[in-house]
Amino acid sequence: MHKKGIMRQAGPLLVARGAATVLGFGLPLLLVRLLDQTSFGVYKQVWLVATSAFLMLQMGLTASLYYFLPRRDGNGAAYLTQSLASVTVFGALGAFGVYLARFALARHFNTPELAGYAVPMALLAFTLTATTPLEPALLARGQVKLSAATNFVSEIVRVVASIIPLLLGYGLKGFFWAYVAHGVLRCIACVVLLIQTGGPRIDWKLFRGQLAYALPFGAAILFETPQRSLHLWAVGGTVGAAAFAIYSQGCFQIPIVNLLYSPISDVLQVRLNEPGGRGHAVHLFHDANLRLAVILLPFTACMVAAGSLFIPALFTHQYDASIPIFRVAVLSAIMSSLPIDATLRALGQTRYMFNAFFWRLLATAAFVLAGLHFFGMLGAISGHLIAEGVVRTAMLDRIRRELGSKWRDMLPWAELRHVAIASLAACVPVVVIARYAYSGVLAFHPGTGTPVDRLKRMLFGAHDEPLTVAAPEPVPARAA
Repeated sequence: MHKKGIMRQAGPLLVARGAATVLGFGLPLLLVRLLDQTSFGVYKQVWLVATSAFLMLQMGLTASLYYFLPRRDGNGAAYLTQSLASVTVFGALGAFGVYLARFALARHFNTPELAGYAVPMALLAFTLTATTPLEPALLARGQVKLSAATNFVSEIVRVVASIIPLLLGYGLKGFFWAYVAHGVLRCIACVVLLIQTGGPRIDWKLFRGQLAYALPFGAAILFETPQRSLHLWAVGGTVGAAAFAIYSQGCFQIPIVNLLYSPISDVLQVRLNEPGGRGHAVHLFHDANLRLAVILLPFTACMVAAGSLFIPALFTHQYDASIPIFRVAVLSAIMSSLPIDATLRALGQTRYMFNAFFWRLLATAAFVLAGLHFFGMLGAISGHLIAEGVVRTAMLDRIRRELGSKWRDMLPWAELRHVAIASLAACVPVVVIARYAYSGVLAFHPGTGTPVDRLKRMLFGAHDEPLTVAAPEPVPARAA
């Protein structure tokens, strides 16, 4: 068993992804300032379609590398070749499907101009899918630093290449074509990696075993991806591009979540599949859970408290209506402190994941559609989180039973309790700053009455002219 702790082994990945995140985090901040709200909404729609496609089209072949390559049995070239070839074929088929569905997508999102982005949208879906094995293959072979460096360089090229067309006045089409060019470079990198590992090589017997592992998980992803994005598709079908921009920014994924979760869960999966890893499974799960929780719990609490300052600071006051949505959506970070999916994959529970993801999709559809109908956009994201929490609890129970553990031993309860209490305590000054310090400054700005009068109104009542942003009205229902 590897002697390094999970956090230490994942260190290079965290550093590289952290540096790349600094660049990637700035991209939407620039876009909301370079694009009007409708154009930004179109960008979010194209990105939703492309990313939904590439997540489903992998069919578990990329994730299977974490299961097979750590064995170091001399068959790495075959597993990598089979993964790359499969996702390339699936990516091509998916891209063709996206192009054929361009007018249907435009009608669904109430955005006719979306059809004009069909070609780059389809190619983006293809390149995203075909190049997914690049960093996972390096990581699963133990080349953690090279995987981290590849991820970092790729992000630099992506961000810089995509923003230049906007600055030069080529608009969204230039922006997306730059994304496609970045994907082509990643395709070339995949070919180089394949040659260096001794490929291409296909072993049909090994391929059948790889498919037996991957396809149940891939089929589960066919349920998981729509489940995760269903609330976006549901809201997108009832509002226009500008309102969709507001909702999608409220559901803004804070980079720190993926920055921490992905490398730690990836390393956890590799460690569980190393010789002797299963015997320390509960300890490894505790380690990963606590490493994530000690950052994500206080982070989530502070984001809820400071949402009224965070959203306008990042996305300008155009997106003030996103604040209540953001305060609900950010609660999903708490669930990310449990590396459930990675653990189930490492335990070979892909068939169970298929069933769990199917029921989670049904539960999410019921809660999201009901929430959207009765409570609007805020109800949609709330329904998504309720369904997610219920099913993830059931999945954690499955892990507990597979490891032969009891609930009192499954999680580091005492440590988690201390982290939760400290997180809530840390929010007190954040609430004071967000509610009173900022408003106190406003109280001394010119207005009706003396500064003392304005300070009293700030403490005990509303401002003279409170800043409110009405939630956007849904577009009229389409005629049958």
